[in-house]
Amino acid sequence: MFTKSRFSRNMDERKEMEKGKLQQTPIKLLIVDDSPLFRQMINVILQKYPHLAVAGLVENGEKAMRLVVEKKPDVILLDLEMPHIDGFTFLRWLMAYYPTSVLVVSARSDGYTVFRALELGACDFYGKPEPNGTLLEQPEALISKIETLSKIPKESLSKKYSKLTRSKKRVEVSLQPPKQREGLSRLLAIGASTGGPPALVEIISNLSEDLPIPVVISQHMPPGFTKSFAERLNKLSRLQVSEVGGGEPLEAGRVYIAPGGYHLLFEKIGSRIHTCLKAKGETDRYAPSVDLMMISAAEFFKDGVYGVVLTGMGDDGKIGLKKVKETGGITLAESEETAVVFGMPREAIQAGVVDQVLPLHKIAAEITRHYRRFPK
Repeated sequence: MFTKSRFSRNMDERKEMEKGKLQQTPIKLLIVDDSPLFRQMINVILQKYPHLAVAGLVENGEKAMRLVVEKKPDVILLDLEMPHIDGFTFLRWLMAYYPTSVLVVSARSDGYTVFRALELGACDFYGKPEPNGTLLEQPEALISKIETLSKIPKESLSKKYSKLTRSKKRVEVSLQPPKQREGLSRLLAIGASTGGPPALVEIISNLSEDLPIPVVISQHMPPGFTKSFAERLNKLSRLQVSEVGGGEPLEAGRVYIAPGGYHLLFEKIGSRIHTCLKAKGETDRYAPSVDLMMISAAEFFKDGVYGVVLTGMGDDGKIGLKKVKETGGITLAESEETAVVFGMPREAIQAGVVDQVLPLHKIAAEITRHYRRFPK
């Protein structure tokens, strides 16, 4: 019997979504960038989408403030380096008085500034194309991010900002190394997407330097940004954090971040587990993939995997957590209370593959309590 291919079904779903978008109130956008060329290019792209409406195009934070009050945009596309009032000052003002979803649009070389902006309340970022880039020809990723951010309730943005500005105490717990299985060590595997960088900072910075296991992370992020993110997280953490180069033996007390454009997998060399990178395939939706990382982790670490899925859109991580649970590992998901986008956690929870659901500020403490229970 003939059945539609997955591709055909996806196309039909997309058409239905487009019909719905034509009937709904357009998403109001504010573009803040000091480059006239970029503002013009973005405007040309957005005009092609009936469900998107450009409420304003401005070159600095001062003018952006006036339009926020006047137009009340749903999503703001924000450059960070601007004259007069820069993007960081604007972000602090915005989140304090008019919480709004912000998509930082920045060059790959601005990795440090991007992650500062995420820590100040921005929801996500998009790599600004090179002069000869393909944004005009392939804007789907940008449009998808805008659509996702437009659905984030302003109340959750307000709560997020208040938590970011509140002083937090680190978890001060001394951990003793557990008895390891012969030839294998235990592993903490974390996956995240939209809203992930600040969430990862919250967790990793609150883990003790004598954590007795390695930590592996797959954060949806384009090539060119993961190295900067790893370096920034390393400065904020008591653990050693680095971007995976491929072939590293996993060591306790270290954090390994999958590079953008590659999947983080594992292989056994002798009696030790090493990292292994696989380039993104043409049909791969995410790279790095949370599912592929956790499936590989479960294959080599069996019931020694602690799998965590944080904020993010889509369902990446659902299949991976299922594999972790099937092999006897522990699974945890961030709660809707704190997730910037409750897509990935919700999918895993609804699939029945999550052992525990916790708000972000309680996850590091729970991980710590778990490892304190190991026998000395």
